Amino acid sequence: MKQSSILAIQKPKLVCVLVSALFAMPTIAAEDKQSSVLPEVAVVSAKDGSESKSYVAKKTRSATKTDTPIGQIAQSVSVVDRKELDDRNAQNLNDALGYTAGVRMEMLGMDSRAESYSIRGFAGGLNTTDDGASTLFLDGLKVQAGGQWNRPSFDVFGLERVEVMKGPSAAIYGQIAPGGIINLVSKRPNANHVNELRVQGGSFDQYKAAFDLGGSLADDQSVLFRLVGSFSDGNSQLKHTELERTFFAPSLLWQISDNTSLTLLAQYQRDKGGSTFQFLPYYGTYKPSSNRQRMKVDTFIGEPDFNTWDREQSAIGWAFEHRFNDTWQFRQSLRYTSLDYIYEGMVSRANGLNGIANPRTGTRGTGKSESVTVDNQLQANFKTGDVGHTVLLGLDAQKADWNNTRVNQNNLPGVSMFNPVYTGFNGNFGSAATSTPYDSTQRQTGFYAQEQLSWNNWHLSLGGRYDRFDNHLTNAAASRPVAAHFDFDDHSFTWRTGLLYQFQNGIAPYFSYSTSFEPGSMTAITLSDSRKPVKGDQYEVGVKWAPENGNTLLTASVYEITQENRFVTEPNAAGCTTLTGSATGCSRQVGEAKIRGVEIEGKTKLGEHWNLLGSYTYMDSEITKTELAAERGNALTQVPKHMSSLWASYVFTSGYLDGLNVGAGIRYTGGSYGSVSPAAGAPADNPLLYTDGYTTYDAAVRYNLKSLGYSGAEFSINANNLTDRLYVTSCTGMTACFYGMGRNVTATLKYNW
Repeated sequence: MKQSSILAIQKPKLVCVLVSALFAMPTIAAEDKQSSVLPEVAVVSAKDGSESKSYVAKKTRSATKTDTPIGQIAQSVSVVDRKELDDRNAQNLNDALGYTAGVRMEMLGMDSRAESYSIRGFAGGLNTTDDGASTLFLDGLKVQAGGQWNRPSFDVFGLERVEVMKGPSAAIYGQIAPGGIINLVSKRPNANHVNELRVQGGSFDQYKAAFDLGGSLADDQSVLFRLVGSFSDGNSQLKHTELERTFFAPSLLWQISDNTSLTLLAQYQRDKGGSTFQFLPYYGTYKPSSNRQRMKVDTFIGEPDFNTWDREQSAIGWAFEHRFNDTWQFRQSLRYTSLDYIYEGMVSRANGLNGIANPRTGTRGTGKSESVTVDNQLQANFKTGDVGHTVLLGLDAQKADWNNTRVNQNNLPGVSMFNPVYTGFNGNFGSAATSTPYDSTQRQTGFYAQEQLSWNNWHLSLGGRYDRFDNHLTNAAASRPVAAHFDFDDHSFTWRTGLLYQFQNGIAPYFSYSTSFEPGSMTAITLSDSRKPVKGDQYEVGVKWAPENGNTLLTASVYEITQENRFVTEPNAAGCTTLTGSATGCSRQVGEAKIRGVEIEGKTKLGEHWNLLGSYTYMDSEITKTELAAERGNALTQVPKHMSSLWASYVFTSGYLDGLNVGAGIRYTGGSYGSVSPAAGAPADNPLLYTDGYTTYDAAVRYNLKSLGYSGAEFSINANNLTDRLYVTSCTGMTACFYGMGRNVTATLKYNW
């Protein structure tokens, strides 16, 4: 990794902004208190009253970077709050977003390293290209991905909520995929904090202990703290694979004055054990092998002595807010993140037809990353006549340095998929091993402006952003210059607009248009020197229902997303050979794809007893431009046409059952294709590797022990994939199929005070 300072972000100008802000903070704190009072920043995402007993979130700052009611945002927004996370006992992001419209989780099956997912058909997790692509945000700041397996994953216990903004959000967030973004909101100090201790135990001998403590360090509650932590250990669903996690997240809120606050945020997470990820053969999983058998979901076809996943990640930063007067306020968020990882594993490269995973490939990956991200926002709220204005001006920047080294040893001896006898391989690579060392620096600076106007029941938003980005990557092992250095310096302008009318009964039809851009694959080799950003745009029409005095939010939307400048296979084999020495591996930026979709999502609390949520997703994807006739008109990979979910919980409030809560859910993911053109070795009746849809069921029982005299104590049992359904999430190749999670039952005892 380069040893330059991580704070050298996109020229000295941003450093000046940071230093100025730091020197300004003591001065601001010393000012006399103004007549206006800064809103309660510590509990922006909290809910109170009856709303805290429902799954319905009424506001979000993430969609517009202003505190705007969701019912007034001309965009489809989904929020999974803390109550829903607890009721469904979400252990990871796959669990948290399993019931969210437009979001497909677990695309690469069960994987303890990081989540793989897509939003409105476009990949955003570990399943993206190996060059730093990410659509994950933490507290409004982008989580930098360091290529390959150099990616963080966050413990859900440390989150207050998970927010999904559907469609392009580049106008305020910068380079991003057109499907949308996921923003994780950390637990923060607040004056109404309830302390919690919990212990869990369940399937695969997994256990977990966790705490969430907070309070005041000053009599006037001007200094609040919060300590969140957990430790888990045990086996996994995959044999010969242990999982251990240590997580700790302290935070401190200093209410400097009525108008000024500073929140310090830090977290540390260490994951140790093995990896549950496996490349599985098509035959023996999705289709039976020649002996009519299918591999069990817990079968491990790697090597017990060569199965390591060790990741250490840490982050520290702040969120600063100051209100100058009734009109103007300033916010700054900054975070520094570091990550180190080691991955060792052996995967199959066989089709499995004879029931033997032979040959196999051993892989060792090591890497480090450092990143710093800062976002400065200046907001003005005022009126001109009857028109209300919320104006937002922003300047943000990101810098990430990362490196990976990947070593492969191919053609290693195989094992039986049904009764594996391991060879004892322990990572001693031979002379035939290949190494790919990458070293990368990525920078981005963006300026954005947004205006939100309100007149009577009309809400109009208009925003634009200019980005300058610089991506540099080297491959020290490449024998030719064209494959050794990848440089991409460019700029892009993105914008969006939306119009919404909110009736008195809470019904709000809306229309929006938005654009996005991504630098695209950093390692793609083109015959032309010109590289263009991969761009997207979306038209969306929808309607929301968010009654002012009710705990209900329903959203129905229809959209069309177009992505241009996609990388497609270069047909000029001779030209590619001249550059790289190989007839394959070169690309052109002439591809285009469209996704037309429908989403329906609703959450409501009915009376004192029922909490309901449900969703339906329809996506029709098509490759509209490509260099290969065999691809034109085909669907995009891993994009199901239909997805749906339903969850219901009922709480008893009287008699002997007072405090009992029961819940049940069902999730359906439709079939999808694994390849856009006939896959190598694919069967004649399934050349694009279509895999069928699958349905899983979840259930929960919780009992508040107050009726037994233990006030504050609660016992619960949760089961995911209750029927232990065996399913393949997708097959992206004849040797790349992925099993989803089997049944997982967890018992939890928690105490609040």
